[in-house]
Amino acid sequence: MPRPMPLHAPLLAAVTVFAALTACGGGSAAQGADARVQQAADNAVRSGLAGVVLGHLGASERLLSAAGVRQVGLPDAVKASDAFMIGSTTKAMTAALAGRLVERGAIAWSTTLAEALPDLAAGMRADYRRITLEQLLAHRGGLLAFNTDADFIRFQAYLQTARAPLPTTLAQRQRFFAAWLLAQEPPPNVTPGETFAYSNAGYALAALMLESRTGRPYAALMQQELTLPLGLSVTWTAADQRVSNGPVGHAGAQARLSAVPPEDADSAAWLEVLRPAGDGTTVSPDSYARWVRWHLRALRGEATPLASSYLQRLQALKAGDYALGWVAGEIDGRPVLFHDGENRGFSTLLVIDRQGRSASFGFTNTAADDGSWVIGLLNQALLTLQRAQPLAS
Repeated sequence: MPRPMPLHAPLLAAVTVFAALTACGGGSAAQGADARVQQAADNAVRSGLAGVVLGHLGASERLLSAAGVRQVGLPDAVKASDAFMIGSTTKAMTAALAGRLVERGAIAWSTTLAEALPDLAAGMRADYRRITLEQLLAHRGGLLAFNTDADFIRFQAYLQTARAPLPTTLAQRQRFFAAWLLAQEPPPNVTPGETFAYSNAGYALAALMLESRTGRPYAALMQQELTLPLGLSVTWTAADQRVSNGPVGHAGAQARLSAVPPEDADSAAWLEVLRPAGDGTTVSPDSYARWVRWHLRALRGEATPLASSYLQRLQALKAGDYALGWVAGEIDGRPVLFHDGENRGFSTLLVIDRQGRSASFGFTNTAADDGSWVIGLLNQALLTLQRAQPLAS
């Protein structure tokens, strides 16, 4: 049966962390910049991360540095070419996919759950029927979060008492889960369509809307509309498996990390439903840097495969707001976009200058029970990179 999945809300407090970054004057030689990225990675490992890859992109440069080990207690070193699970930073990819399909006319940002999923409309709570694709991607659908024990236990209890045979395919599980979810009351003090309430389940429903309108599964849509046009390599690691020939996820307190064991096969099958929210998404730093580079180009006004309506919504965000898999923040008054992610002992953090001048990201095969100290170390590493390599004017 499903167990709680470590996909969590982005740390909104990071807005203040990034706001504290200070732009310094002057430039750096490429060799010095590369050394600083490596030093930041080394420092993060000395502070407790099992392994890490840091990336920094400027107008033309792309720097990647690795430190630490693939698994605590074993000698294999993390490589800058290793693939990592990226958790909730997948949400921006799902939103970018939606933007591509909106531009193709397959769906609209204003398409509602009842319109996209008419076969489920009769069983939906009335306050969910008018929720739009855009509201789901902004976490304003009012749905259960599915990043806490309580939501998983609630769903598990339902599975144990279900009278009809349980679904056996991913497509069947998606609709089974959606039908159950849309019949549940919103969380306390949450008004669907109005209140911001972070929800992994909301992104699963958004992807189901895309599937319903196109007749194609999420993975195929991702390949057709995102990974091929952008030249990315994105795979999914099942929850009962580990990343092939790569780092192992770890969790725990600093200096007391242990490898995260795979889930059982039944849990893994249900967790596939939440892949659009970030479960199991596996990407190399090189491929992720390419994803980030497309955003830098688009934010500078260059033509890219990213949908214009997707970019327009990101550019319109105010500090502290959330939309389409991104949180808006500021660095000394300069607008940035950022998000973090955590999944099965892996954590990710990304920050992009909204004028398209620079970006930094960190991958680690380390997670904390509450995410705090791990994301804090990634915050510090990216802060160091931004201070040492100031944004070009």
